[in-house]
Amino acid sequence: MKKTELWMEETLYEFYRKIGARVGKTAEQVMADALFRFAGEASLRAIDKKERG
Repeated sequence: MKKTELWMEETLYEFYRKIGARVGKTAEQVMADALFRFAGEASLRAIDKKERG
């Protein structure tokens, strides 16, 4: 697994921290989940676009 450093506004970090607190995850885990989901959705859109020509 690779480690990455991410800089963001304090308010954005608080947003992820509050979501994480509600579901029993850290802000970092919530961000990782969100990025993973985004990557999957972007990949599906790219595949669909390629198949449509």
